Amino acid sequence: MENQGNRMYRLGIDTGGTHTDLVLLDEETGNIWVEKVPSTPRRIVDAVLSGAARILDKAGAAPGDVHTVVYGTTVAVNMILQGERISAGLITTAGFGDVLEVGNSYRSGNIYDVQWEPSRPIIERRHCFEVRQRHDFRGHELEPLDEEQVRGIAAAVKELGLESVAICLLHSYTQPAHEVRVAQILAEEAPDIPLSLSSVVSPRISEYDRASTTALDAYVKPKLSAHFVDFAEQTEAAGFGATLLTMQGSGGTFSLRQAAEKPIRVSNSGPVAGAIAGSHFAAEVGCANVITYDMGGTSTDLAVAIGGDPIVVPRDELLGHPIQMSSIEITPIGSGGGSIVWIDEGGALRVGPDSAGASPGPVCYGAGGTRPTLTDAAVVTGRLNPDYFLGGRQRLDRQAAHDALALSRNDTDDWDPERWAAGAIAIAAADSVRAIRRVSIARGLDPRDFAIVGFGGAGGLIVSDAARELGIPTVVIPPNPGNVSAMGLLLADQSCDAVASRLCPLDEVEVGALNEWFDQLEADAAKELLSEGIPIDRITVARTAEMRYRGQSFELVVPFEKGYGDQALDHLAASFHALHEQRYGHASPKDPVQLVSLRVSAVAATAKPAFPRLPDATTSRADEALKERRQVVFGERVDTPVYDRALLRPGHVIEGPAIIEEPGSTTVMWPDQKLSVSPIGTLVLTAR
Repeated sequence: MENQGNRMYRLGIDTGGTHTDLVLLDEETGNIWVEKVPSTPRRIVDAVLSGAARILDKAGAAPGDVHTVVYGTTVAVNMILQGERISAGLITTAGFGDVLEVGNSYRSGNIYDVQWEPSRPIIERRHCFEVRQRHDFRGHELEPLDEEQVRGIAAAVKELGLESVAICLLHSYTQPAHEVRVAQILAEEAPDIPLSLSSVVSPRISEYDRASTTALDAYVKPKLSAHFVDFAEQTEAAGFGATLLTMQGSGGTFSLRQAAEKPIRVSNSGPVAGAIAGSHFAAEVGCANVITYDMGGTSTDLAVAIGGDPIVVPRDELLGHPIQMSSIEITPIGSGGGSIVWIDEGGALRVGPDSAGASPGPVCYGAGGTRPTLTDAAVVTGRLNPDYFLGGRQRLDRQAAHDALALSRNDTDDWDPERWAAGAIAIAAADSVRAIRRVSIARGLDPRDFAIVGFGGAGGLIVSDAARELGIPTVVIPPNPGNVSAMGLLLADQSCDAVASRLCPLDEVEVGALNEWFDQLEADAAKELLSEGIPIDRITVARTAEMRYRGQSFELVVPFEKGYGDQALDHLAASFHALHEQRYGHASPKDPVQLVSLRVSAVAATAKPAFPRLPDATTSRADEALKERRQVVFGERVDTPVYDRALLRPGHVIEGPAIIEEPGSTTVMWPDQKLSVSPIGTLVLTAR
């Protein structure tokens, strides 16, 4: 490997269920290199190291030239999705041991489904312990902590062989002293068991949500913390002396060390990074209001950005379990390139949510898969080139995919596999359309007023189908769409949040007290970044308030800017009413408003890359990029030109139908679409 000297690089790594994506950025020139390798679920870091070696070789760089590695992973999500039974325990206030079973009044799914059952609690009831103690909501002690009872619980925890323990006592968000003492006793009696304290993980009002968040943190902590330690050790052994960061659900990065202490903060890290990068590339072509559409191997993740910023919500949900943390709102659906195509008991064609994953993968991979997938359907319909998968590194078996899609149904046993394949793609698009309606129309947003940004390894295959159905006028395909989430890791700023619950009517709050509360949170938030060696002059802070109308159970995140003086509360109320109108289509300015929580985000901005501009095309015709022509199914077989994206330039115009190929992804253009190219190579598809 030839070393180019003292170049400084940043490396983004996004580990998904099917592939691990990497992006290497040269900070001096803005040049980027991308790589995609199969994930290795049994030992995730193996794929990371092999991919890193490949991408560094492309750039002629060495591990020591990389000063920052930003890592995104779906380990936490996959643990819960796959139902891993981690033996975690919960310690809570006497009388509240059923908190995870009782939950709240919210019911997801179809309200008319009489067979509906709530999500299974993340911690079994027999592993939930109650301890005598009590604080009221003001933090006043009503009953002292029974320390001998805690020692008895510690003995039971050891006897049961629990791997971690969550501690969530009533009203600990106002007074954490009892939680801290419980943790001290457990550390004395069972020093090797990881602990998660609600007053540290999520010091906020709402008993069930706080308990759920803390329980999830304890659930993922043993495996995820060990994974982060292994990641750090293996990258160091490979010669990386870089700063190691990972992505938070809120859209900022933080150190791997901090992630090991609070692993729940990394939930949805890959999809969040995709939303950040998708919004960034859409802004480059003048689209501020966008829907990001990230289709990978196992799922598709949607997000909405307004004015260039993805929507942030004060709480999230992970497969039915509330997470009480501010996060970029991601809506997942169980349909991806590896989703299984099957026939249900009623004889209907279905796609997902089961996935072939990375191993054995789709049938066309030839790695032992026997159940057809959406990728197999794309090969059979001509959307995917079997000789150019991953840039030709892997050849796909079209005949095997064709044979696997010879699905049988009682009344149509001999139906053409090509029709099954086209039907599977149409169903996947319909699933996407329904999900896009949920994140737009159901919230008073007209999708026709938005652009849609398609990325992920399979995003370009389906996104135009969904856009045409919804009347979305513009489809944006970023450069290297299969690696956009990894790029988002490099675009994100390093950040830390500090939050405090302050439940009270807004008209009873004093401006002076409000500023004092925010000042303390600013100091707490900045402390974490300062501990990472970030100078104070690089840190900026943003204040937000979580607010709701009295009687509501969900809050909105409202920016709170300095400089309004005595009018600050009036400005805050007006901002809340306006945001409520925007989000839900109505507001009630005469109704009383509650302040629920205050949040401060301390941010150390990351330098955004200046991507190299491509030379302009000499003519609007893209003949020099034309690779071949092949039959592609658009309702019926159509003779379709296939273009090499690497040879497309600003000024080229292509009228559909067309296929745009590149090593990590394929973009499908329908006959009624037209394509243009931005100065950095972003593709813009519009109706013609």
